[in-house]
Amino acid sequence: MRVLAGLGLVTYSLLFAFVAAETSGIVTSSPVGSPDDPLPSPEALAGAAAPGEAVHLVGALGVLALGASGLIALLLGPHRLGASRQVLAAVLAFLVAVPIVGNPDNVGGQAGAVDPVLLVLGVPPLLAALVAGPFRAVGSDPLRPLPLILAAVAIPIAASWGVGQALNQRNTFPPTADPHHQAHWQAMAVFAFAVVLVLAAAAFAGSGWRLGATMAGMCAMAFGVTTIVAPTAASAAEPIWAVAALVWGVAVLYAAWSDKPRADGRR
Repeated sequence: MRVLAGLGLVTYSLLFAFVAAETSGIVTSSPVGSPDDPLPSPEALAGAAAPGEAVHLVGALGVLALGASGLIALLLGPHRLGASRQVLAAVLAFLVAVPIVGNPDNVGGQAGAVDPVLLVLGVPPLLAALVAGPFRAVGSDPLRPLPLILAAVAIPIAASWGVGQALNQRNTFPPTADPHHQAHWQAMAVFAFAVVLVLAAAAFAGSGWRLGATMAGMCAMAFGVTTIVAPTAASAAEPIWAVAALVWGVAVLYAAWSDKPRADGRR
């Protein structure tokens, strides 16, 4: 179990750690282009007009926090129910984004329905979550209504925004036209899906459920604050949605930590 969690931590983190390193300027990559490249797509032009990377950095770090923290918890406690559900939710967010993005061929078409490399990266953390038994003891703990309500309220907004980010990745071509082409938009799509799914998973409780809820709340707050501070960065939301994300994140943290422990001491 710990071997799977460790391998899952490596493969899950690989893509998003690269995006975080690139958006923070730690590493740089040079997109490959040719004189025969087509004219830039509207998505590429929009990305080039908003070169700021602050929001993309928050998104990449947020995806890492949402999934990697659960995998680390599984490393420390292989049978931690809340962590297994958290990891499952984060991986599902990743797998939902993969077919929406597809496998862009960088000249306006698709090389396939999905990028097989991304599917391979998602297998170890998915297995780690499933082996830990996320569906055991379903119903033994009462649902946490407030986290579930907050997740339900956010689902349509996060889904719509996340699909838009994934389609940006799918439709951005050629790579030389957009400084954000290297999976930045995809990371934001996963971020949007994962924040809501991880919180929804936390509503089903299980030992360690507060970790996922706390990460979801902090990620939403970080996104809101960053969008307010850097409103012209790529993927920055409108001010009203930035404030909404901040308020929602505060509400999630309240929901996570105002809930009293059970009489038997389990949290």
